[in-house]
Amino acid sequence: MPNLLMLASGVGLVAATAGLWVQGQPRADHRFFAGLISIGVTSSLFSVVAWAAISIAPLPITWVLVDTLALLFALRLYRELQH
Repeated sequence: MPNLLMLASGVGLVAATAGLWVQGQPRADHRFFAGLISIGVTSSLFSVVAWAAISIAPLPITWVLVDTLALLFALRLYRELQH
């Protein structure tokens, strides 16, 4: 399980770096930037949240709850970054 959470954190770092690179391009699509940054922030943040939640309650429902919260957070962040 820790390997999966480390992978999610690594994906977050790569996505955030790519988002910052895209923003620096002259013809950058704002939606693409918003998507990359929301993926980066969400996967980095929720890998830590998932690690803590699974340490406290290692149940399948914990994964469902954390994944649902991460999806809602990512969608909200994406919408906020588009404005």
